[in-house]
Amino acid sequence: MPPMTLLMTAMLGLAAAPALSAAPAAAAKTGADVTRAQMQAEVDGVFKLADTNKDGFMSRAEFGKRMGVVLNRTPPGTKNAPTAKEAQDMLNAANAAFKAVDSNSDGKLSPAEASRRPMRAFDMVDANHDGVLTLAEKIAARKPGAGAILDRKLTPGR
Repeated sequence: MPPMTLLMTAMLGLAAAPALSAAPAAAAKTGADVTRAQMQAEVDGVFKLADTNKDGFMSRAEFGKRMGVVLNRTPPGTKNAPTAKEAQDMLNAANAAFKAVDSNSDGKLSPAEASRRPMRAFDMVDANHDGVLTLAEKIAARKPGAGAILDRKLTPGR
């Protein structure tokens, strides 16, 4: 799995597709531009899916359930399914991301905590800072090494 895919999936454990290269999903299929507002709406919508008890927070249990949904979209043995090691790496990255995003260490994510990293990533990929991710910017973010650079910039203490 490309570094950006792993990073963005793990960042929230919410979206099946990498947020920067596929959000919103309809725009990704057409290669259309994605605005910052569309990205925020996508993040908010996926957060609401994960907040199954509708208390306005995503608990670690809700996060775990959502990661299960993400990982089970391509069951083991099917085409493009992650290997057992890749699936474990995704879970490990997701758990580390949850801990990093839970800025007040209360064991749950607020909408603000959950959206901070994907929106920061959006802003970093938006090379000309016009609030729109173009196909060219999305392609540039997927080039070898780009994911590692963004990961370092998004991960506290690195």
